[in-house]
Amino acid sequence: MANKFTHLLIISTLSFGFLSCAEDPNDTLSVGDGVTPVTAADGSTLIIGSVKEWEVVVNQPTVPAGNTTFLISNKGVIAHEFLVVKTNFEDGKIPIDPTTNRFSEEGEGLEVIDEISEWDAGATESLTLTLKAGKYQLLCNIEAHYANGMHTPFTVQ
Repeated sequence: MANKFTHLLIISTLSFGFLSCAEDPNDTLSVGDGVTPVTAADGSTLIIGSVKEWEVVVNQPTVPAGNTTFLISNKGVIAHEFLVVKTNFEDGKIPIDPTTNRFSEEGEGLEVIDEISEWDAGATESLTLTLKAGKYQLLCNIEAHYANGMHTPFTVQ
């Protein structure tokens, strides 16, 4: 287990170093930057991304079906969570309950595959899943976060 973690840490460190070499230090990684998919030490597709007020950003909007590892940094100033939700709802259109300002994670038309539970600003967390083909949204469902733009479409082919 420690060996697998060490390899993932080395790959993620190299990947973050590569992705941070932008001409402008204020540049941020955005969907569609065309970053070549990286394979993690365990053979999964490695998706590198971040969450912050009020966005979710990943380096690849599409991956092949199979094992996918998400390495997500909280670049915000408050805690966030990261959910992988399989759904046919268009990006940003999952119905919100006005009493909670969140959507029901057991709601019709969506399947929460898994999540990184709330974590602090400045930290990086990972999540490895086996994903089937379909349409997904990567998002934060803390009160009002989804409604304020913390979501991005994601496709598994």
